[in-house]
Amino acid sequence: YYEAARCKSMLKAPKSEVMALLDSAVNVQKGQAAAPYYLARGQQYDADGDYRKAFLDYMTYDSLVNNRGTADFYYAKYRCEMKLRQYQIALNDIAHAIVLNRTEPVYYAEMASLQLRVNRLEDAVKTCDMALNIKGADKVSDFFVIKGIALCELKQKEAGLEALRKAQELADER
Repeated sequence: YYEAARCKSMLKAPKSEVMALLDSAVNVQKGQAAAPYYLARGQQYDADGDYRKAFLDYMTYDSLVNNRGTADFYYAKYRCEMKLRQYQIALNDIAHAIVLNRTEPVYYAEMASLQLRVNRLEDAVKTCDMALNIKGADKVSDFFVIKGIALCELKQKEAGLEALRKAQELADER
């Protein structure tokens, strides 16, 4: 069923046909053997904009693999949770992605941005500082923008403005 769903998807078949096959794939297998099918169905729900169903399938997949998904999985799950405004769970999942892949600056930027959004200002500054230790991350202006805003909100205007100037030097127009 799973392979048929992939073929139908590649052939641009109607979404209902693809989902019917993915549902069958999930229902045929039980336990850990069903994990890849839950993931595939969750990804399809996510792509279709049905984020609640995608979230449920992602949670089931995570349970079936005993919380041992890949960094890419936790990043995809994080993005789905952001669309559902499940910020605490999203913070946990992006942190999990960072633990699994400590050299991916995108994960740090996403985490720092969310921390800034939920008013965890000190955490946002720490995350930016950790990210800036990654080779090449000092060329990413997002870290300096987030850090600058967080420091200004923490009433550390001089340090915040310095970080924002650094972002401006990197040709960030914000």
